[in-house]
Amino acid sequence: MKKAVTTVLAILLIGSTIFYFVTFFAYIPSNKFFSFPVPKNAKLVKGKERVNIYDWSKASEENGIPSGYKLVIKSKGWKERNREGASTYYEKGNKIIDLISQTDKLTLIKDKD
Repeated sequence: MKKAVTTVLAILLIGSTIFYFVTFFAYIPSNKFFSFPVPKNAKLVKGKERVNIYDWSKASEENGIPSGYKLVIKSKGWKERNREGASTYYEKGNKIIDLISQTDKLTLIKDKD
């Protein structure tokens, strides 16, 4: 019985560790967007002064962004403030980011500095 409990705990620990690394290391802070996390595998297709548009296969207009991405955003101190269709507004201090999730496309828009 003790061996079974130890085995289950070891599996849970390994699973949690893998989840942590896969989730948290899949995103990098964006200097342009006040360190807002951006998926590492998202490909920047258009960048302007306040806007970046990425091709990202995990973005969806119907389902938004994956829950792991939401968790990373929250863990970095960003709070979801408002949702309007495909747009989700995140706030940290006095900074606001509009994240727009469309099918295979992710758009970040920052508020004026």
